[in-house]
Amino acid sequence: MPTIADIAKRAGVSISTVSYALSGKRPISAATRARIFAAVEELDFRPNQVGRALASKRTNAIAIHYPTTDHVLSEMPLEFIISAAGETARRGYSLLLSTSSSKDDDWLRLMHEGFVDGLILMEVRLDDPRVPLLQRHGYPFAMIGHTREHSGLSFVDLDFENALAVAVNYLADLGHPQIALISRQQSLHEAGYGPSVRSEAGLQQAAEVRGVEPIVRFSEPDPMSGFETTRDLLAEYPRLGAIVTLNSEAIGGVMRAVHEAGLRIPDDVSLVATTSPRIAALIAPPLTTVDIPTETMGRVGADLLIRRLEGGEAEPTQCLLRAGLTARGSSGPYARSSHAR
Repeated sequence: MPTIADIAKRAGVSISTVSYALSGKRPISAATRARIFAAVEELDFRPNQVGRALASKRTNAIAIHYPTTDHVLSEMPLEFIISAAGETARRGYSLLLSTSSSKDDDWLRLMHEGFVDGLILMEVRLDDPRVPLLQRHGYPFAMIGHTREHSGLSFVDLDFENALAVAVNYLADLGHPQIALISRQQSLHEAGYGPSVRSEAGLQQAAEVRGVEPIVRFSEPDPMSGFETTRDLLAEYPRLGAIVTLNSEAIGGVMRAVHEAGLRIPDDVSLVATTSPRIAALIAPPLTTVDIPTETMGRVGADLLIRRLEGGEAEPTQCLLRAGLTARGSSGPYARSSHAR
């Protein structure tokens, strides 16, 4: 592994000159600087991260806090995290992941004890208790998601009200008179989980405009709960022909319940998922999706925090993204006659 001494020898300068060029602490002539950085490239030199951290009192590490009670990550949150990890690596940072509960203070210890320079918050609630806590301590953070009051905060999020309006308009154009939303678990909704609350609001608003009946049900994030919720839903609404799900983990159960009710997707029931397009390709028939740009959101979330850490963010940045709809094999026109069984 090359050292600063190797760089100095290759460039024909002293070790201290190399150190000054890399740190920027003293002016170096353009010609000398060019020779040093040419030697850095030729020898594939990587500055010692630990040494830089000790000198700057920074770790060059950040953390994502994704609170979960079962410490299991499904595919879609992993897409956010992998994208954020790619951006942090590109910018010379390491990424840690904390899955401790929001009520637990383990995630806060990462900042208290100096393991990381800042935090990216996921699974954000409208009145998220993590936000005032971090503000009180003066800890840098950014959010993938956003709170009810977000003045002065940096975040990237999907416009979930608009996402559900896109789904409702699409299904209403196909003639569906009833549209059911299967959201995340009810306890999370009641606790003010942003995507759930905003999705229901979007459904209700768009349904009123389009003159269709909105129906809301909740499911735990697992296939069995999705199955039970959908089974009960179809029994209660025998003419229902359209389901939108915010709960990616429950999709397999939703589809099984439709099948066991003697119905077919999309001939009898159209299914639209607000999820990552990558998940849609794994399911048969391929899912019609309101596309969540997970890779963009993960990358932007990391960028917002790193720019703040490096002093490049004069004002908070707030990115509210609009989703598009990709029609695939799981949706079609409302077939009223098929529901007269």
